[in-house]
Amino acid sequence: MLLLLFTFSCKNFNSPFDLNTENKSANASSSEQDIDKIGDQELFFKLKNSQKDKNILNNINIRKAIFYAVDREKIVKEFFGDNNKILNSMFGSSSFYNNPVWAEYQYSPEKAKEFLKLAGYSVENPLYLTIGATDNSPTRIKIEEIIKENLDQIGIKLWIYNKPSNEWYINNVKNGDFELGIWSLYTYNADELTNYLSSAKIPVSETSENKNCNNFYWYNNAEMDSLLNIITLTKDNIEKKKNVDKVQKMISDEAIILPLFSRLFAVAYKNTIKNIEISSIDGNFFKNIEDWSVENEYEDQFKEITVGMDAEPNTLNPFLEENTSMNHINSLILKGLWILDENGNYEPDLAEEAVNSSETDRNGDSVNIRLKDNINWEDGSPITANDVKATIDSVIADKSISKFRNDFNKIDKVEIINEKELKVNFKEYVQDWKKLFLNIFPEKDLKQNKISNLYENDIVGCGPYKLQEWIKGQYITLKRNENYYGSKPFPETIKIIFSSDINLLVESLKNGDIDITSIPVDLKLMEEIKSSKNLSLALKEGNLWEHLAICLKPKE
Repeated sequence: MLLLLFTFSCKNFNSPFDLNTENKSANASSSEQDIDKIGDQELFFKLKNSQKDKNILNNINIRKAIFYAVDREKIVKEFFGDNNKILNSMFGSSSFYNNPVWAEYQYSPEKAKEFLKLAGYSVENPLYLTIGATDNSPTRIKIEEIIKENLDQIGIKLWIYNKPSNEWYINNVKNGDFELGIWSLYTYNADELTNYLSSAKIPVSETSENKNCNNFYWYNNAEMDSLLNIITLTKDNIEKKKNVDKVQKMISDEAIILPLFSRLFAVAYKNTIKNIEISSIDGNFFKNIEDWSVENEYEDQFKEITVGMDAEPNTLNPFLEENTSMNHINSLILKGLWILDENGNYEPDLAEEAVNSSETDRNGDSVNIRLKDNINWEDGSPITANDVKATIDSVIADKSISKFRNDFNKIDKVEIINEKELKVNFKEYVQDWKKLFLNIFPEKDLKQNKISNLYENDIVGCGPYKLQEWIKGQYITLKRNENYYGSKPFPETIKIIFSSDINLLVESLKNGDIDITSIPVDLKLMEEIKSSKNLSLALKEGNLWEHLAICLKPKE
């Protein structure tokens, strides 16, 4: 889940978070007396190459000088005003794993100069370093400019060296060919820390068996490796958090990663609708639709809710495609045995918790599952163990499905115990096996069809809504599912209209033609929505966050 570049589309909207905007900045211009005014790349690197220590970033005093010198408050204010805050953890502020240990690095040029002096550098004897990012992100370019200005004040000269996205990530980040870098990380599950920080996950270690080698910092610490291994094996959340806290404290103390801010999800809506919440995982504002409400006088007006969405899915089959719009729509229609919460934990949905303790044992080869009572498909027929078995068997048999393919292949067989219970036998251990049961379909649909041939234009589920109509290129209409086992949401109908023009969706919201839509994280637009008499703005820190990275790869 690393290096995610998604944001709500704003193709014509001049938002600082449009990562597809052309880079219009240039490297700093320079003068003979001041490298910042020379802009002479040859001269800069001549001075840089004259530095004797080629592995200068191995010096913790240099790293701490950089961290104390960066004015993170200025960076946040530049893009968000008062709508966001500095991130002081590797997890968002609402995460169970949030540990704000990076609060230590309050902006302090004086303290930064002290650390830099310990390393033998100063304003009079400057240190020369490079910083890089993608060249098509106005946000990151502006961050670099602020950091460049900050570091210049303490005696570190920066050369901004940006590249096209593929070149930056493949040639520079993955190969450790950078000194300072800016990109985003995605964290919601503590187990993901292994991919970012384990010495076994340094990119040169990647093989067909050892995947997700995203330790682009080339950080190598035996104590860290031990902690990460314990986190992976620990199932108790309280114990897991204790070790996650230790990991974050260690990375903060050693000044390897400097979190800047969480990326925000922004949703604008008519203020007569209440209790809207946004998922930090993907910005889904349908996550708590059962809790939405309106005052009695507006109930008739909102029997149908109109939603604006800037991307239309190609299919609703969750095994064939993975995209934000499909996931948001399917969250209203589909249910699985478990649901993934915002801390990366699996919570029971259609299932009771697993009744066999063997799943807690790394050598365990089977698990018993019991379904809840009184759960039904949208047509009123009961959901049974046969439906679960049919779904799993269909996915395993359909080799065209790649999603979780390796882990599905580790299932030996599914045995029916009775209508509500089943036993899943594994060929080998699967760490997060519950992810294989997040979407379940009726057995009757799967008897004569490959699962990859189903649900392209229609879909059957057991969620709070069911698909009523899909006019491709225009809209999808969902009707409330009267056979839903949970609380009935108040809108009888949800109409989702599609437009790739975010400006059109924003204007439609202002004009009252739609009731709710995601908007670009643009300071001017957000303030306009907040000042409106008829509209409200909901903001949520996502699990995607920007950071300043330091590379420790040994240089010859």
